[in-house]
Amino acid sequence: MSHLLKKKLSFIFIILQFVITLGVIGLVLYVDMLPDKYLLVFVLGVIFLLLYTFFSQMSKRLYILGRVLSVIFCVVLCIGSAYLWRGYAAISNMSAVNVKVDEMSAIVLAEDKAQSISEVLDYKFGILETIGREYTDSMIQTIEEDNDKKLSIVSYNDIQTLVNALYSKEVGVIVFNEAFREVITDYFKDFETTTKVLGNHKVETVIDVEDEEKDEEDTITKPFVLYCSGIDAYGALAKTSRSDVNILAVVNPQTAQILLVNTPRDYFIPLSISNGARDKLTHAGIYGVDVSIETLEMLYDIDIDYYARVNFSGLQDIVDALGGVKVYSDYTFTSDWGPSFKEGYNNVNGKQALAFCRERHHLEFAGGDRQRGRNHQHMISAILDKATSPSILKNFNKLMKSLEGAFETSMKTKKITKYAKYQLEEMPKWTINSISVDGTGGREYTYSLPSRSSYVMYPDDNTVNEARSAIKKILSGQKFKNKKNKKNNNNNSSSN
Repeated sequence: MSHLLKKKLSFIFIILQFVITLGVIGLVLYVDMLPDKYLLVFVLGVIFLLLYTFFSQMSKRLYILGRVLSVIFCVVLCIGSAYLWRGYAAISNMSAVNVKVDEMSAIVLAEDKAQSISEVLDYKFGILETIGREYTDSMIQTIEEDNDKKLSIVSYNDIQTLVNALYSKEVGVIVFNEAFREVITDYFKDFETTTKVLGNHKVETVIDVEDEEKDEEDTITKPFVLYCSGIDAYGALAKTSRSDVNILAVVNPQTAQILLVNTPRDYFIPLSISNGARDKLTHAGIYGVDVSIETLEMLYDIDIDYYARVNFSGLQDIVDALGGVKVYSDYTFTSDWGPSFKEGYNNVNGKQALAFCRERHHLEFAGGDRQRGRNHQHMISAILDKATSPSILKNFNKLMKSLEGAFETSMKTKKITKYAKYQLEEMPKWTINSISVDGTGGREYTYSLPSRSSYVMYPDDNTVNEARSAIKKILSGQKFKNKKNKKNNNNNSSSN
C-alpha cells in the first residue's frame, strides 16, 4: 500500500511538471522573442528535465530526489513564466496605441460662485470659431442635451481674445481644449489662480497612421521611420499637448544604422491643417500627434511609419531601470536642477538624466533650444546603446514596468517582439548618428495665435535639404557619415 501511495504521488508530480512544461513552451512560442537557436536549446532542456525527474521518481532509490527536483523545476518554470508574461503584457499595454484624447473644459472666473455647469446655463459661452471646432461642438451639444437648454454662443478668432473676453466679462464661460492651457499660461501668468474648471468633456479619436495589411507583409529588415514626440513633464500620453521634442528615428535594420533627426520646437512651418499658414512646430501637437506627423512628413517629404509618445517625467524611471546610462555632453555645465556634467561621456542615473534633458537656458548653450534637442538625441543614443546590450535582460521586467505610463507607440506588439528577437539573434552593432535642422530667430504671428506675435525659428532650407538627403540615404541602405560640427547659433529660442 505504501509503495502504491508513493507511486501515486510520483505520478501527480510528473503530471504537474508535464502540464507546466507544456504551458511554458507554449508561452515562449506565443511571445516569440527567443531566437530559434536558443528556442531549440530551451525546449530540449525542459524536456530533458522532465524525463530525468520521471525516471528518478520511478526508481526505488532516487524517487525522493526526483520529487524534490520536480518541485524545484516547477517553481522555477512558474516564476520564469510569470516574469516573461509580465514583460510581454507591459509591451502590449504600451504598443498598438492609436488614440488621441482631446479634453475640453468649461472655464469661469475663480470669483464666480457657480460650482457646476448647470448653474451657468444662462451665461454667454465663449468658444473658438474654427480651431478644433468639432470638439467644442461636441461639448456644447452634450451640455445642451444633458440640461435641455439652448446655450448662448459667442465665437472668437483665437485663444488670446477668448481669454480676454472672459477677463473682461464679455462672456461668463469659455470652452477650450486643455491642449491650449500651456499656451494660455505663457501669456496669462495668473490664469491658473484667476480661473476654475466647472466641467470636462473628453473626445477620443482613432489615429490612422499604419497600414495593417502592409505591416503584415513587411520584413523585419525593412527600413522604417519612427516619430518620437516628447510632451511636457506632467502631460498624459494620449492627451493632445504641445510637443516640445520632435525627433525622427530613421532605422535601417539591414545596415544597422539609426539616424536621429531633430526639428526645433519653434520651427516656423505650415501645419498640415493650416492651409499653408505657418505656425510653430510645437503647436502641431495641440491638434494631435497625427497633425505633428503629417507636418513633418510635409517638411521632409517622407512617410512616417510609426510614432512614439514619451513622457519625460518617466525618463528618470527608465534610466534607473536600465541601471544608468553613459551619455555624451557637448559642454561642461551645471544644470538648473543641480547635477553637473563634463564635456564628453558621463555616467548618469535617472535624476541626472532628467536634468540633462531639461536644461536649455545655460549660458554655455549658445544654441538655446537647439542644444536641448541635441541633448535629447544624445540621451536617446545612450538609452538605445544600453537597451540593445545583453545586460538589459537582468532588469527586463523593471524596465518594462518603468515604460508603462511613460511611453506609448503605434507599433504593434508582435512587431516589437520580432525586433527584440532579431536583436538577440543577430546582435547587430548599431551605428547611431544625429543631425539637426537649423534656422534663425524672429517674431511672427502664427496660425494658432494670430493676434499676438511669438518667437519663431525661420527654417534654414540648406539644413532641411541636408536632412532630407540623409534620411533617404539611410532608407536606401547607403552608409551615412555625420560631419561633426559644434558651431552654435546665438539665436536662443523662448518658451512661448
